[in-house]
Amino acid sequence: MHLIQETRSELYNILANVSGSSNVTEEPADLVSYSMDSSPEPARIPRIVVRPGSTDEISQILRIANRHRYPVVPRGAGTCAGGGATALQGDSIILDLTRLNKVLGISDVDLTVTAQAGITWGALLHGLAKKGYRPPFFSTESGFSGTIGGAISSASMASQGATVGGSAADNVVTLEVVLPMGDTIRTGSDALPNGGKFTRICNGGDLAGIFLGSMGVYGIITEATFKLEPLPEYSAFGAYFFDRWEDGINFGLKMIKSKIPETLNVIPGNRAVKKSYNVDKPVAFKFVIEGDDKVIVERKKELADKYAREEKGVEVENSIKKTKDWWAEWGERLNKIAVKYEMMWGMICHRIPLKKLPEAQATADEYFYEEMKIDEYNIKLEVGAYFTEMRPALGYYPYIFFDDSDPRVRKKAWEVWDGWFEKCITTYGACPYWLGYGWARHTIPKLRTPVYNMMVTLKRALDPNNILNPGLFTF
Repeated sequence: MHLIQETRSELYNILANVSGSSNVTEEPADLVSYSMDSSPEPARIPRIVVRPGSTDEISQILRIANRHRYPVVPRGAGTCAGGGATALQGDSIILDLTRLNKVLGISDVDLTVTAQAGITWGALLHGLAKKGYRPPFFSTESGFSGTIGGAISSASMASQGATVGGSAADNVVTLEVVLPMGDTIRTGSDALPNGGKFTRICNGGDLAGIFLGSMGVYGIITEATFKLEPLPEYSAFGAYFFDRWEDGINFGLKMIKSKIPETLNVIPGNRAVKKSYNVDKPVAFKFVIEGDDKVIVERKKELADKYAREEKGVEVENSIKKTKDWWAEWGERLNKIAVKYEMMWGMICHRIPLKKLPEAQATADEYFYEEMKIDEYNIKLEVGAYFTEMRPALGYYPYIFFDDSDPRVRKKAWEVWDGWFEKCITTYGACPYWLGYGWARHTIPKLRTPVYNMMVTLKRALDPNNILNPGLFTF
């Protein structure tokens, strides 16, 4: 970063003394580039940006912020889809963590990898592949450019890999976290000086759970240890189409109960099935099976085919090839859709149980097409769902794509995007797994009162000056 303006603020000089002048900026053009994330939320200009290079520097910066009462917003690659890494308070310090980008160690014995929070998924996965490994959860919907710290801070999930791996947070073993007042802690087995980094829940409970999915409100994650698994040698693919939701749901339950798929996805609704496979059916399922034993993979594929036939599922021409191609482009799927439409996106993904998916899709069809009339604004809708944690607990993702250059369309897109949060929460009890400001302002006030009060109490205990991401959770 290079400062063009001649006068530098006192805060600039203080932060430059910690992280170096080349890693601090209050240049307006630089601040604008940190004013948004990958969401339709309006731009919010921070006061200053600093790129610390170590955990110790972050600790120093937080102590400075506490003394001077400056809000601090931790930020990774800026790929958050809901306003989670922008300056809600105008005098905020943006803490860009992307200099913390190293793999610190791979353990063949513990089957773990330890890395700094600012490393991208692309860099981490590339390094692990050389050793023949991957995490069970292997990238976010934002693709290879998102950081691991951002992913676990938002409990990010993706349509490829979550069926077994769950969310990024589910793969965490231990964390290093800088608390709001500047103290640094380690969680799980690493909380004990000679414990090592091999398990999560011990030594007093699941302390990592306080910070996972909390968007940097309670502390800044600077390092994470993840589970690892060997890269699979064999794969099989399938896709089936059903005339009735009930039959499709029964198929999905059989697949999960038998622990067959690496990934099991749902294409919900006639519009989505038609768009993906040119078939007029209300629901379709596609799946990927992986493993190290060819015979076992083939046997699982036979069982999957058997379950589909039992529920009157049918295959169509090229459906297996399309599923295979879809799997091959994981990490780039959303980018390719955005390029296809030449549009900006707005993600509105959340968790629902499998049994609620028909209702959720019917609600989405009514809301987007009839109530909001998105076709009149050339706003495109993509929908899908995926099983997580080998359970009938889904990630459901309506995404809108819109022309960001047209002020009229952008205004409508934000209205559509923001309105859907309220609609899906109140209609069928949608539960967001990531809580950018878009979700948080609609969700947090609706929590059961004792839960809300507990969250406020925890925030006040850890962050008495309310400097970390203040207002993101509405308190």
